[in-house]
Amino acid sequence: MRKIFLFTLIFISLAAMPVFSDTITKVAVLDYSRILSAFYKDSQAVRELEQMKEQFQQEIDKIQTEITMLESRKLTAENNGNNSQALELDNQIFEKKKFLRDYIRVKNSQLTEMNNSLNQNNALVREIIEEIQYVAETGGYSMVLKKSDPNLLWWNYEVDITEQVLQRLLTKMR
Repeated sequence: MRKIFLFTLIFISLAAMPVFSDTITKVAVLDYSRILSAFYKDSQAVRELEQMKEQFQQEIDKIQTEITMLESRKLTAENNGNNSQALELDNQIFEKKKFLRDYIRVKNSQLTEMNNSLNQNNALVREIIEEIQYVAETGGYSMVLKKSDPNLLWWNYEVDITEQVLQRLLTKMR
């Protein structure tokens, strides 16, 4: 009886393994700027887009810092019992946040339009994307992130596919 129970338990465990096994997502990192540097002449439009994205992020950071400073000043005014100044600062904060939302909406629209235009018209970008896709798929990667992404806190050098993509591009360009 005990052997049958043990056999049944092992059989159920083995049968259930495929059901409970999750696919492990492999993520790669790519130094897009390095790839563009290798093809500087052909990548001027792409570089301009990247520069525009950086300026956009810097402006957002600047406005968010201003909002934080205004919020701090408002809190100080409230703590000091200066309600009129707190109300005035609250209005300034509201206006800054509204401006920031509108700014982000407009700039994102501009960047999307520029990016779409670039992707449609630039053979280099299409070639780079194709090679990134090839290297990622053959390496079993589900996602490729830019090394310069400020949200990317850490990565292992083993997931950096920059050199592989660069070698494939250089081989094709020769």
